[in-house]
Formats: sequence, C-alpha cells, structure tokens
Amino acid sequence: MNVIQMRYFYEVCRWQNITKAAENLHVSQPTISVAMQSLEAETGLNLFRRNGKKILISKDGNILLARIRPILEQLDHLEQELGDMAHKRNHIRVALPPQIGIRIAPLLLGKFRQDHPEITVEIIETGPVNSLRMLKDEKLDLALMNYTADCEDGFIYRKLGVAECCFCTHLSSPLAKQQVITIEDVKDEPLVLLDSTFNLTHLVHQIFMKHGFKSNVLHYSPYLHTVRNLVSQKIASTFLIKHAILPDDDIIALSVKPPLYLDTGIVTKKGRQIYSDERILIDFLKKSFV
Repeated sequence: MNVIQMRYFYEVCRWQNITKAAENLHVSQPTISVAMQSLEAETGLNLFRRNGKKILISKDGNILLARIRPILEQLDHLEQELGDMAHKRNHIRVALPPQIGIRIAPLLLGKFRQDHPEITVEIIETGPVNSLRMLKDEKLDLALMNYTADCEDGFIYRKLGVAECCFCTHLSSPLAKQQVITIEDVKDEPLVLLDSTFNLTHLVHQIFMKHGFKSNVLHYSPYLHTVRNLVSQKIASTFLIKHAILPDDDIIALSVKPPLYLDTGIVTKKGRQIYSDERILIDFLKKSFV
C-alpha cells in the first residue's frame, strides 16, 4: 500500500461516495475506483459494502482506516514543517506606518524579541499604499496599518482596534485652549500632512470636502518626524493618530467633532498561507491591543 492509495481510501471513507472523493482529490472517478479495487486485491480484504451509490465501510475497512489516519496526519505535519523550512520561516517581514510604529516597534524589538528569540522580525517603515503593493508582490509577510471601511480587495484584514484621528497643533496656538474643534474652526489653518500614501491624509481631505472647505496644506511629507517638527516649530498644524503624539512633544492633540476614526489592523495577502511563526506574532499583536 502506498501513500496515494492511503489518501484515496481515506477520502472514500470520509465521503462514502467515490464521485465526491474524486472531486475533492481533483482526480477522475475511474482513478479512484481502480485504486480501491487494487487495494482490495493487494490486501485480500473486502473493505467496502455497496448500497446503491452509497459505499459503506466494512469491519476490516474501519480497522484499516483507524491505522492509516494517524499516518496521514503525521505526513501532513511533516509537509507543513518542510514548507516552513523551504520558505525560510522564523524571519517575518512586517510593514509599520510611522504612527503605528511609535507604539508597536518597541514591543516587537523589545518584549516579542525577548519572548521569541528564535523569530527574527524585519520591520519596514512605510505607508499603507506601499504596504499593500509589497504584500501583493509578496515582499512582505504582513502589515499593520490604519484603514477605512472601503479597504482594497485581495487582502485579509484582521481588526485590532480603532484609532482616533486628532487635530494636532503647537501649545501656543489659540486653538490649543479648546478641548474639541470642528473642521470649520480649522478651515483656514496652515497644515502639514503625511503624504498621499497614508489613509489618514485621504480621510482629512474627504472631511474638508464634505464640509465644503479646501484644506490649506503647506507641505506633504512621508516622514512623521518632519510633520511633528513643523508643528513644534509653530509653522503649521496637522492631523495625526492620537497616540502618534508623545508626552515630550510641544504639541497638543485635540479631538474633532464629529470624531474621526480609522480602523487599525493586521493585513495579509488573500490566499497566502499563514505560517506558524506568523501566527505567533499575530497572537502577540492581538494581545498588545487589548
């Protein structure tokens, strides 16, 4: 008896129907029928009893099934381990946008690295648009990002939480005295924003357009530190995720009315296998966002 016969036999027992077994195995029905006849001839056992189109497993068939099931499970486990080795597992490429990176990068390079020294995490700092492109080209294993409800197809989104988008300005700004601001309050305010590869920037422009205003943007930058520095230097204000502002920054984050939110989550390419080391990292990130 070879492995192929074992798999064919297992599927016939599972479905109790040769046609369904053949469909699941992506082979022809005669292939399964001939294989089962050969197996009965080789073993000298009557493995099945036929009842019309339905196939019933005989006593000998059940004994054989009980013996080969753990063998097939071990083979499946071996194939998974070989797949991990072939894909150089234990090295995960993760994209982090700057605003999420402020919170998550220390956790990945600190606690996660301490808890799982066998797993290497390579962090690529980039925005959501570039992250999706790299995921599609399989230059990344997974990405963390902020996204809106109308997210791009072809990916799986695992929501971790919700991020509040705030209006951020320098402490000496007259607006800093307000606890909450409206878009009308800041319609003429000079702004510096993250560039168009960030979903937050698209959200800000949508909100301004919805209220009938044109945003007064002085500069777009791909770098969070540039945006924060221009705000600290009292040159402009900005919109950022609330936790992107650190305690030592001379910047205040004000809630917007009505509030602005982006979902935060883990994104992977649809149809791509999630390996064991990646599952460990995903579980770690889920717990970190509790």
